[in-house]
Amino acid sequence: MANSRMFKVMPTEIESEKVDKMDDVSALDPKAQEKIKPLVPKAYCRHRSWGVGQIVEKDDALGSFLIDFRSKKGHSMEFGYAAETLKHLPDEHFEARILREPETIRTMVRDQVADLLKLVVESLGKEATVARLEESMVPHLFAADGWKKFWEAAKRAMKKDPRFVIPGKRHEPIQYMESAPESKGGGVEELREAVGAKRVIEVLEKLQKNKSSGDCKAMAEEAFRLVDAAAQKIPKSQISQVAELALARSEFAESAGLPTEIGPVLKGILPLEPQRMAIVIEALPAGKMPRFAELACLQLGERWTELFFALLPRASGRLMDAITARFKKANRLAELEGALDRLLRERLTHPDLIVWLCRNRTGELAKLANPSLFLTALNVLEKEQLSESSRGSRLRDLLLEDKELIRDLLAPSSPEEVRDVTRSALASTAFEELDKRSLIGALVKLYPQVGSMVAGENRTTMVEAPIVSWESLEKRKSELEEITTKKIPANSKEIGVARSYGDLKENHEFKAAKEMQAVLMRRKAELESMIVSAQGTDFSGVKGDEVAIGTVVEYESAEGGEKKTVTILGAWDSDPERGILSYQTAVAQALVRRKVGDTAELPSERGPKMAVTIRSIRPFKS
Repeated sequence: MANSRMFKVMPTEIESEKVDKMDDVSALDPKAQEKIKPLVPKAYCRHRSWGVGQIVEKDDALGSFLIDFRSKKGHSMEFGYAAETLKHLPDEHFEARILREPETIRTMVRDQVADLLKLVVESLGKEATVARLEESMVPHLFAADGWKKFWEAAKRAMKKDPRFVIPGKRHEPIQYMESAPESKGGGVEELREAVGAKRVIEVLEKLQKNKSSGDCKAMAEEAFRLVDAAAQKIPKSQISQVAELALARSEFAESAGLPTEIGPVLKGILPLEPQRMAIVIEALPAGKMPRFAELACLQLGERWTELFFALLPRASGRLMDAITARFKKANRLAELEGALDRLLRERLTHPDLIVWLCRNRTGELAKLANPSLFLTALNVLEKEQLSESSRGSRLRDLLLEDKELIRDLLAPSSPEEVRDVTRSALASTAFEELDKRSLIGALVKLYPQVGSMVAGENRTTMVEAPIVSWESLEKRKSELEEITTKKIPANSKEIGVARSYGDLKENHEFKAAKEMQAVLMRRKAELESMIVSAQGTDFSGVKGDEVAIGTVVEYESAEGGEKKTVTILGAWDSDPERGILSYQTAVAQALVRRKVGDTAELPSERGPKMAVTIRSIRPFKS
């Protein structure tokens, strides 16, 4: 009986575990306890990876929360990890309200933009950047293509309310002051005291916000005189500042109800030749390019098309929107389409334009969404890679992540075109090996008939050691050294920090760091294998009696007599813009072992193969 009573008061293992867990909160350090105190059932929170969520349950016995995130319902998180990674959101917080009452916020987006922006600033404080605002709203309130329209409306609303300070960059915060700033001496005095073009522009924009249309009109003559005086002091090497002044003058004139024009003095300073004007526009901040381009069109008259054609090769997405709208309004879209088609065929484009064309592949210029656009994208990425520019990252990500893009671009393709695209993708140096496999895998999935070609290429790669230039070999060695001495050690530190958060099963940061570790280790092994197997050469000793690696080849089209010169070099030396081809490319393979006078059929990006006759061969001298 005594034993029975003793047994009854002894806790079971499960009860013991619960007793231990009861002390989990008190076991946390004071700062952690303060952080989780407001995290009660129905409270809102934000995780840096999973976004906004709502606390469903707080289990003191198990020492954990149950949280409903948008993409992760019923997620369990221990108190300690929650203290490290969660931020409590008050019920009236902007992001909490999007989760709780999205329709109300959508109404504010449509009808009460200024009030919505005030709520954003109150909720986010110094984090109220354009980038953070877009992250909070897309796709939870509207699709990505609706963001631009909203942000334009938001800027218009802020310009009408002088208490808002509009950020100049995406990562600068929107500011809201409780009272409008007092204008100094009615405005003109402040403009008189402004030193330098930048300050003059700031004061003009401030006057537009703080003054009525009548006030702006009254001071317009004096304001324009001061703008002209500031422009005349700008050196010719900084003429883009004159363009910014001209834009500020025009927008001030619009606020005053006056004609929007550059003005005679500024017009005399700015170039009137479209090609030179294009250079000025390209030096402007991205947000001002489309606005000044429209203003320049008014001054150029019928020559506006020359200006826009000159801007096309390096046009950003915003500028392309303005260019397309202008041609559409003039019912001249066919001219724009023809100009873009020539740029694509001649490879005279850069990543931003390709990204814009891919994203607008179902719009007015849908005819350009074809295999040639895909091939141009590969070519542009290879050029950007050789120039060590970071502009190609958006295009590279688009090709890898947009699951419908390849299908849409290759939809009108013939079987031969699909094979040419596959050959180009296999020979491309624009991607890391793992990314290239992903791209090739997408092609094989869409067109199973190219699977044998891919398999054959893989076998060839395994058997034949690539011939490379010493320069390209050194680049691979430098990449390997950077991975070994910098990236892998940095990743190891990230893993250690993430491990300290505990609960490895639900530790997103730990999983991400481990995945990156796997990628780095695979790339390291891949580079080591490539470097060991590669055959370096300086291309000396080449005779030039037939086409081979290390030769410069001139050939002529059998149809039109068009001549072209290409240099065939190592596997990692491709630079199509300079006429340098890897010997592994389809074009080079079609020319190899041919002699002067021989004919060859080269793969074409548009239609059937092109017959050419070889006119000269000479050794390449590095």
